[in-house]
Amino acid sequence: MLPHFLPVGAIALSSLLQYAEAAPGFPPKTASSLSKRFNTFVGCGDPEGPEVDPKRSKAGQALADMANLALHAYDEASADKYGFKHYFRDYELHTFKTAMSAIAENNDPTNAPYNFIINCDPTDHIAELCDKDGGSYAITDAAVPADDNDHKSIWLCPLFFTGDDTKNNLPNTENADELQAWCNQKDYTSFPTAGIYFLSLTQGQTLYLLVVDKFDTGHVLLHEITHLDAVAKIFLPDGADEEGRHGTLDWTQGSRPIYDARRLKVRVDNDPNRPDPAPSFNAESYAGAATELWAQKFCQKEFIPPKNGYEP
Repeated sequence: MLPHFLPVGAIALSSLLQYAEAAPGFPPKTASSLSKRFNTFVGCGDPEGPEVDPKRSKAGQALADMANLALHAYDEASADKYGFKHYFRDYELHTFKTAMSAIAENNDPTNAPYNFIINCDPTDHIAELCDKDGGSYAITDAAVPADDNDHKSIWLCPLFFTGDDTKNNLPNTENADELQAWCNQKDYTSFPTAGIYFLSLTQGQTLYLLVVDKFDTGHVLLHEITHLDAVAKIFLPDGADEEGRHGTLDWTQGSRPIYDARRLKVRVDNDPNRPDPAPSFNAESYAGAATELWAQKFCQKEFIPPKNGYEP
């Protein structure tokens, strides 16, 4: 269950529970350099030891994968791409691309426009939250920083390091076997739910969906980073809540967060007056779109939904 945006004091629970126009000046930097942007690792092991701690290695790779997803999502997103249209309205393209630019861009790692902390060892109250309701992958502090030195944390829960859904990294796209294995693990499966269907193909009367609900670690961190006020105020500058927080929300508490993000898009399309948040305020809309756009590009699949009431 992804959405668990529960304010607990200053902490917004963003947990993946077990379960525009182009922004100006976007530089074509390599995604892996994003790992230089955040302030520090906490509780992730000694990086100078004879062997890199497994937690440090996994967290670092997740950050690189997060940037990889954002980099390609920025390049691929357009108003006519299904990987974007499944999650956002046309006029949200600028917001989405600005978000992907902010996440992937790394012009000057010595003067990063935002900093944050990756904490691999949650304790006390955060540890309790990690274990709540079956377990969370990560928890993010969405409070407004007090000053430039107040770097907020993304806590990686034990499940992030041990869960089946977060055991995979993005594949090396230059390794054909590795890429094919990743693409094939996103199985096609029937999912006949309430007439809301997404993603290609039909065989007879059976509709098949691309299942992307098994998260890669980079997907988890991309979701989480949109909750950080320091990041979200870049792409949602006018979106602060009554406490001044710009971070995204978690719309639902379900076991299929990517599907729920698509469902939110259909709901607001069908009834703009619904009391639902705009997709641009939903964390999983960004992560879902980034993952789907990445899969569209590298798995060479064009996901064309059938007529379903929201498709023209």
